[in-house]
Amino acid sequence: MGKIVQEIRVRAHAKINLYLDVVGKREDGYHNLETIFHSVELHDDVIIRKQATKGITVHCEHPRIPCDSRNLAYRAANLLSDSVGGIDGIAIDIHKRIPVAAGLAGGSANAAAVLHGVNDLFGLNFTQETLMQFGAQLGADVPFCLHGGAALGLGIGDQLTRLPALSDVPLLLLNPGIEISTANVFKKLNFSLTTRKKRGIIIQACLEKGDVVSIGQNLYNLLEVPVFSQYPEIAALKTELSTQTGSCGALMSGSGATVFAVMQNGDVARRCESHFKDRANFCTTTVTNPVGVSVY
Repeated sequence: MGKIVQEIRVRAHAKINLYLDVVGKREDGYHNLETIFHSVELHDDVIIRKQATKGITVHCEHPRIPCDSRNLAYRAANLLSDSVGGIDGIAIDIHKRIPVAAGLAGGSANAAAVLHGVNDLFGLNFTQETLMQFGAQLGADVPFCLHGGAALGLGIGDQLTRLPALSDVPLLLLNPGIEISTANVFKKLNFSLTTRKKRGIIIQACLEKGDVVSIGQNLYNLLEVPVFSQYPEIAALKTELSTQTGSCGALMSGSGATVFAVMQNGDVARRCESHFKDRANFCTTTVTNPVGVSVY
């Protein structure tokens, strides 16, 4: 008789946006987007255990992470439990590597890991499509974090079309330690701004061809406009990063404040990391990743 599995360990991968345009405001207060997501290897570790005590417990040592119902991972577990009429005790342990409130979908990635892990550990047998529908109830980025790889996102970012993922393309991620409110960024958007819709089409074509240099040259994020006007130091960081030797181009991810560069190779990425590591709150090299969550 096989041993009963009591825990599951899931990597919750961060995401970047290679392209992000805002196409209008919805009646529900959200905004319709056109974006191209890509998963990266940078990840949090999420350990999910069966526990004798009923209910859901979340543990995370990061001082900025709540361990109650404000946590998306908690809400993901609660959503699955409610959907099947209750699950006995669930313990969730989150080991953070992804910066908080940084435009990298760290909280959404944790929620996706819990949806995937609880479904597997407790044998709930929900399909990936159903899990993504649950994810959309939790947050706009959760469906992609379950989906992983590369995808075109429409609607609030939850209507996904798979795109060819880049294989191990080196990236340098910098975060100046500024936590930015996504809601405030969207409030400051000016819809009369000229957007760069052609760049999204170009990037999709470049993903098909694996043309990394052209992807770097066509990166675009409309949200840079309101963020850079309030935080010029982030704009300066992006400019410096984009002009480094071996950088194919740089962009702010999501609503910031993380800025990333697509690098020609791992050696130049590591050299750039050495250059910036004492000047940013968070600085790391990583690579593109083909999945959003992975059991290990």
